[in-house]
Amino acid sequence: MATQVSVVIPARNDAAGLADAVASSLAQTGVEVVEVLICVGPSSDGTDSVAQELSDNHEIVRVVDNPTGGISDALNLGLANAQCEVLVRVDARCLLSRDYAERAVTTMEATGAANVGAVQVPVGHTTTQRAIVLAMCHLLGSGGATYRYRSGDVPRKATSAYLGVFRTSAVRAVGGWDTGFARNEDAELNRRLIEAGHQVWLDPHLRVDYEPRATLRGLARQYFDYGWWRRRMVARHRVVQLRQLAAPAILLGVTVGIVVAATVSIGFLLIPASYLALLMIAAAFTRGPATIGERILIIPALLTMHLCWGAGFLASLIRGPLTIPVYPAPGSD
Repeated sequence: MATQVSVVIPARNDAAGLADAVASSLAQTGVEVVEVLICVGPSSDGTDSVAQELSDNHEIVRVVDNPTGGISDALNLGLANAQCEVLVRVDARCLLSRDYAERAVTTMEATGAANVGAVQVPVGHTTTQRAIVLAMCHLLGSGGATYRYRSGDVPRKATSAYLGVFRTSAVRAVGGWDTGFARNEDAELNRRLIEAGHQVWLDPHLRVDYEPRATLRGLARQYFDYGWWRRRMVARHRVVQLRQLAAPAILLGVTVGIVVAATVSIGFLLIPASYLALLMIAAAFTRGPATIGERILIIPALLTMHLCWGAGFLASLIRGPLTIPVYPAPGSD
């Protein structure tokens, strides 16, 4: 008998891609998709109408109202309403391969993992997006994160992974997604799962397309938020990896180099100049086909990712420690 799964899709201003995300969820083979829960937040693009139409056309598609619009709130609503022991998280702008859930369940059963996640595959459609894709896939852009910079085809333990196929009971036992996190909510949940004795696995056969920000300005805001919330996760769990200190160190080094060069000795410009040279080398020798324009734009893309992530981390550090409330398990009294 095929494993039964619940699919949860947080949706807010996602009218353009929602129908395709639902279609790829319904098309899963090797498992029985019992329900697709679309958790809809306040939207200005008609997402709620699209979701309702999908529900009207498919008996197993249900709309769940998410009045706060927060992604953790949406996931917790899906978790509270899920009927199955296996919960498949799907973003409203991604497409799953037909065997995605089946493959994840197979790995879950073989390893006993509480979460089996995917590799994120950035896909760009414009020159700027393609340059951002190349930057994200480079070691200097991914920071060595396994779900972005991953070779080989053997599943392995990980500290986090993209999206995720979860054991519902395990996620409920640790309290679900923490609504105190507007970003890094998956990494924070995975940390609690690991601390509770569960395992998180990355299966490189699970590959999900991801469309990055279309502009450097949007990328800057995204990576500032990433740095901000990563520092808050460090404050919560007292766990930090050395690679996560690289961006703050780069920002401080470049800033100190420029300030000291302007006030003491111009020789200190060697610090930011060396960093810029490293980015130029990375752009010139990045793997994969790229136009000259795309390779040039890799430089400001990497610069934006590093400096904005570092700025977010340091701004959050200056703001001080964060006390995050502990939430009861979704669906509990």
